[in-house]
Amino acid sequence: MLLDLPSLQTLVTAVELGGFGKAAQRLHRTPGAVSLQIKALEERVGTPLFRKQGRQQALTEAGELLVGHARRIIALNDEAVLSLQGARMQGSVRFGMPQDFADGWLPATLARFARTHPAVRIDIRVDRSSALLAQLQAGEVDLVLAFGEPSGAQAGGHSGGQTIARLPTQWIAQPGLPLPPGESVPLLLLEQPCSFRQAAIAALERTGRPWHTVLTSASVSAIWAAAQAGLGVAPRATAQIPAGLAAVGKPLGLPALPSVGVSLHRDSVGVANSPAVEHLQAVVQEVVAGRLVSVAAD
Repeated sequence: MLLDLPSLQTLVTAVELGGFGKAAQRLHRTPGAVSLQIKALEERVGTPLFRKQGRQQALTEAGELLVGHARRIIALNDEAVLSLQGARMQGSVRFGMPQDFADGWLPATLARFARTHPAVRIDIRVDRSSALLAQLQAGEVDLVLAFGEPSGAQAGGHSGGQTIARLPTQWIAQPGLPLPPGESVPLLLLEQPCSFRQAAIAALERTGRPWHTVLTSASVSAIWAAAQAGLGVAPRATAQIPAGLAAVGKPLGLPALPSVGVSLHRDSVGVANSPAVEHLQAVVQEVVAGRLVSVAAD
């Protein structure tokens, strides 16, 4: 029995996005085509991979087993392709990303890129989006993943970037944080400039909800530590909610917050002809767009 990669990719995408419809949008197919592909995979392995659970589809025990193998097979395929493409590639890439991505799955992708491009040196910098974009403008980094919308051509020789995904901005805190209706909201905020801070305060003031600041910090890690300690609520769009925390906006009756773009920016002057930067840019764009669920698809 040979399992084909497109079917395994469809299976993993459906599981990660939580439905055949969302998988169809991500893979640019119809929901019917996705369903047929999953059915053909079930016939090939000789057992159901999904079962009805209310109005949703849940993995069977066989489905959970196959998804684990499928992720490893797809990762091995990707590493093989990267190895062939990067065997003779040389150079260096200075890449910047926010703490939200440094704490999640993106470093594993960068590590795989480093293994498959042994002659390419990667310098990873973790900082706030505003600081990283300032470094890009100063020519101190080559590629930046940042929160925020592209703003067109920028001074200093780099483009305004490209939005590759969108994330909902959420109120994040300890589940069960005691906050009676109408009570002042204890906020955990990053120092200015911070679009999440501005959006949260504007939403609370627009709805007449009182608020007060419990913690202001330049560190995202400090914000998460305070939230895990139960000190307050942090407005943030994050690729991965830290352990012990959850989105609490609806349970606490907090106002909705606007979604935010995740954009990729590149120094278009200093490394205009760098194959290493171009290749890492393509890898990051594909991985981020594939891992983050678009708000429009929710």
